[in-house]
Amino acid sequence: MKTRLQHKGDPSEITQVIPKYEVKIHCCRYWWLQNWEFKDLSFPFWRVYHNNFDGAAIIYKDEVIQITPDKLILIAPNTSYSTYLYNHAIPQTGYALKGGRVNQKLPINEQFLLHLFIHFNLGMPYDGTKAGIYTLPITDELKTMLSRIKRHLNYEHSKFSFFSTLAINSIINHLLSSLPEESWQSVTKDYRILKVINYIDQHITTSLSNPQLAELSSMATNAFTRLFTQETGISPQKFVKKKRIDKACILIHHSHYSIEEIATKCGFADRYHFTRIFSQVTGYSPAKYKKDFRIK
Repeated sequence: MKTRLQHKGDPSEITQVIPKYEVKIHCCRYWWLQNWEFKDLSFPFWRVYHNNFDGAAIIYKDEVIQITPDKLILIAPNTSYSTYLYNHAIPQTGYALKGGRVNQKLPINEQFLLHLFIHFNLGMPYDGTKAGIYTLPITDELKTMLSRIKRHLNYEHSKFSFFSTLAINSIINHLLSSLPEESWQSVTKDYRILKVINYIDQHITTSLSNPQLAELSSMATNAFTRLFTQETGISPQKFVKKKRIDKACILIHHSHYSIEEIATKCGFADRYHFTRIFSQVTGYSPAKYKKDFRIK
């Protein structure tokens, strides 16, 4: 009599290590635009752009990138670039922005274009990829996803259905998977530093002293500080400060929290400490940054 073999669900005895990432969508909006002139846009989150009409362009490293209906634009975090419409001059200070949601009243007998934009983060280390702007052709599948999203935003801008959210995630994942492998170079390959970076990202509101971070890496404080600086290019405390300001920028852009609440959520002692550090890093006070850049 033959003994029946008991099969496991996974026929392999090899443990697989599969990197985890989470797409955190901050906003997906559909605007009409008549002015979109910015000298320097650089933010700590990913951006996706699609326009229904010609007329908009990005300047990146002295290269002019036209935003046309047959392509999607993906912009990595902390990429510095300029934008303009219809050959309008880019202001040397401030910016020129005129537009609104497409479910509001559109301009009559005036030139404008329709602009879809998505902002999102992946978390560390994937938000630490090198700066860059990527132009990708629109496939039939992407065209279907874009139509689904825009149909929804034509009548509802605050609440998304699961069906529409799937379309947003499909576009993001398609774009990310289209990037060349070298685009995903991490700030470091040292597993000890990666562990610390991930911990900082997840515990940004807590105390993050060098001795505490060194303990996570199982290293002496001085040795850890040297290695971290060597691998990332900045000291651990400068890195912590940058991550706190990055989170503050994201919250100012995409939330209705007060300046005091944002200071607390980003690990600052109080509003005054937050304002001083934020102004040093960005050149803006939090209030001015909120007035100029928060998405309405």
